[in-house]
Amino acid sequence: MFFRNQSRIGPWLNHILALLILTVFCVSITSAQQLKAGVSANLKKFDKPATVRAYNDLSAAAMRAFMLHLTDPTDTEVLDRLIASSKNYISMYPTSERVNTVNYYLGKALVLLDDVETGIATLEKVIRDTPPYYVALARLNDNFGSSITWNLTEHALLELGLAYDKQKAHDKANAVYKKLIAYPDFVNRVQARVARQILELDTALRTGEVPTSHGASIGQSALNFRMRHGEGRRQSLSLNRYEGQVVLLYYGGADTQNLNLAQLHDMYKDKKFQIITVNADISEPHKTKPVQVKGDAWIHYHDRHGKLVNMYQIRSLPAVFLIDANGVVRKTYLDAVPLEKAVEELVKENLATYDDPRTQEIVDAAVKAHGGLEKLRTVENIVMNMRLFEHFPDDSWQDEGSAKVYYYRDKFRAEFHTNEGEQFIQCYDGTSLYMSEGVNFEQLPPDDAKYRIDLYKDTAFREPIWILPNLSDNKIPVQYVGTENVKGVLASILRVRQPTGKPLKIFISEKTHLIVQFEVAGGRVNTFIELEQYKDVDGIKIAHYSISKDSKDESHHETSFTNITLNAEIDPELFNPKK
Repeated sequence: MFFRNQSRIGPWLNHILALLILTVFCVSITSAQQLKAGVSANLKKFDKPATVRAYNDLSAAAMRAFMLHLTDPTDTEVLDRLIASSKNYISMYPTSERVNTVNYYLGKALVLLDDVETGIATLEKVIRDTPPYYVALARLNDNFGSSITWNLTEHALLELGLAYDKQKAHDKANAVYKKLIAYPDFVNRVQARVARQILELDTALRTGEVPTSHGASIGQSALNFRMRHGEGRRQSLSLNRYEGQVVLLYYGGADTQNLNLAQLHDMYKDKKFQIITVNADISEPHKTKPVQVKGDAWIHYHDRHGKLVNMYQIRSLPAVFLIDANGVVRKTYLDAVPLEKAVEELVKENLATYDDPRTQEIVDAAVKAHGGLEKLRTVENIVMNMRLFEHFPDDSWQDEGSAKVYYYRDKFRAEFHTNEGEQFIQCYDGTSLYMSEGVNFEQLPPDDAKYRIDLYKDTAFREPIWILPNLSDNKIPVQYVGTENVKGVLASILRVRQPTGKPLKIFISEKTHLIVQFEVAGGRVNTFIELEQYKDVDGIKIAHYSISKDSKDESHHETSFTNITLNAEIDPELFNPKK
């Protein structure tokens, strides 16, 4: 019964698990503008299976063609084949929802082969026929189970502007770039960044190529990407995971000796420095390598479908990006000697933040404000009663029901009650995760449970009354980041790493010394948990109200804790669902 209905109740159970530690597993919603345009990101429901398979094959071939052209611009054969395949798809499936995307591939390939006039006409047709907020979901059948979501209009506008520049029709190119920048949803995305860079160039320098900074502009946040690996592709690494470390991202061929990466690794491997190399060589497409650690060296990834090329708008190889601990691109396209110097300076700058004397002062004041080290160390369990609400972008809201959580550092039981009288339960006994719709529990398979258990371990780690003693005892490396205004409150920022390795920022009020916000990173977006209405529970300050929101989601969840008990007498059988 449970597993047949899992898709229906799964979001509720995830919601409970996150909320029990003052956070929430937020579900992203489509932007209001996309909904207004009637756009769906799931294209499969529009086309027949044969059409979908043909499109997926063509999309993968297009990515390979553009990558091969990047590595060897003199090889035109692969682009010729792409043009033929695109025309064949359009003739066979003229009513397919994917025709506009195929025309985009066709127009770009024509421009690359110097048939610029035809390419421009094709790209102009794409822009005319595509709703501006149409979202295409390109599912590339690689070994990582990855998908690339991209907006067709913004990509077509950039390629059209480049094509006009290639013709020396700079006035027309300027109009296209300005149109791209004018779209509110595109303004902070890669294509708009590239357009702004091009507009700043003298027209004599514009040849129809993207400037060498390629969308990962110096001073801008590096675009996050995920790489799947391991058995069943259930593990993933992301660039965000290395926040707090200096990252050298290299994109090029397998030969990296000219940049002395091995020497850089040996010098800085124990100094919060990470190298990620991405092999752009796709001459053997069926031998894609998984993400792996090269001995004790660095992370390596084979980008079979050019995922990073599209994200970073890379147009020449090798591409080198040096990213600081805050995820900001500091240097690009460095040769060996300048790279060594830049890495040395950035690593030194980053390490200095871990020795800042303000860190211990901030932690000590926060420990005292929450009740003192002695009291905090006595907390073995927490029992919480809560009401859950969801707020939507149009200012409407929904009562999601109530929950009760029995919570230890190494186990928990969460019970959710809907307003319709349904009950869902999660129980983690320290080893296995169990779920129930009421009476009988079923154990989740280890692979399915891993994500939820990892989430539990991280959220247990960041429970304020448990993380503060660990910070005070210097059990966790802590980095002082600076100060920031959080909802009008000046807060000190500390960065730590959670048990799963994901970074966490802690915002502590400089006036009250209470934690006012967490920033949870490690995925495609960050989640912010704002804590309010602290109350005294047995001499310890605990937040009785929280708001959790996704940085890219206009909705948010709020939790009102109606009762909190510390060190309660709890029946141990509650954590033993096997009986």
